Amino acid sequence: MMNPASKISSALPRLKLPIGRKKKQGFSRRHSRHACVVIGTMKVIDIGAEFDGALIEVSQGGCTFRQASMFVLDRIGEAVLVRTEFFELEGRIRAVRPEGYGVQFFGEIADDVIDRIVAEYGFNVAESFLAKRN
Repeated sequence: MMNPASKISSALPRLKLPIGRKKKQGFSRRHSRHACVVIGTMKVIDIGAEFDGALIEVSQGGCTFRQASMFVLDRIGEAVLVRTEFFELEGRIRAVRPEGYGVQFFGEIADDVIDRIVAEYGFNVAESFLAKRN
């Protein structure tokens, strides 16, 4: 037996409300991200071009690399080598955003290396010299 309220609610179309940012189907992060500012380079392996910049976010499995240049080019799928004073790892560019390239590493950064980066350089890029202009 249906009550009148059930009859009305089942006749109305259901609306989906956007809550937060949509994630790709089947996508989940395995590692926590940490805000940081670590000077480094990113080399696009196929063409040999190397770019100066900074890691503005790091996790065991990837990073966000902000190129020092004003231009961020669409390089999705490119194999790269990211080098800092703490590590050197190859990976693939998985995302291109205005704030930089999202790189997924082929290997992982050790826990103690992440801890050291966070202890020495763990702060938001907006608080760093990279964001300050005189």
